[in-house]
Amino acid sequence: MKFKGVENKANPFSLDHYTDEQKAMFKKRDETKKRAEEFFKAMYDQSTAWVIVANVTVTYHNIYTGWAETFEQAWNALGYEITTDIVYRAVNGLPARSEKEEVKA
Repeated sequence: MKFKGVENKANPFSLDHYTDEQKAMFKKRDETKKRAEEFFKAMYDQSTAWVIVANVTVTYHNIYTGWAETFEQAWNALGYEITTDIVYRAVNGLPARSEKEEVKA
């Protein structure tokens, strides 16, 4: 398939260049994020659930400079104070905490 401006290159959205192990990890990560989204959607609403799940995964990445294999890994590694802050901000429509701000220990 040809994309505009990418005439002779492989599909940039193809998973063909990933190993089977990497594909399995992506699938596992996606499944755990969907379960977390359903959990938070049952308590709040869809958009709040998306914000919580996204902010937990991105905050984990920002702190540990890598992606968690599962949502639960990210949630548990961040700890009570950070995850509570993420949920509080999402539920109350507040902006996410910036990397420069610190959670008081």
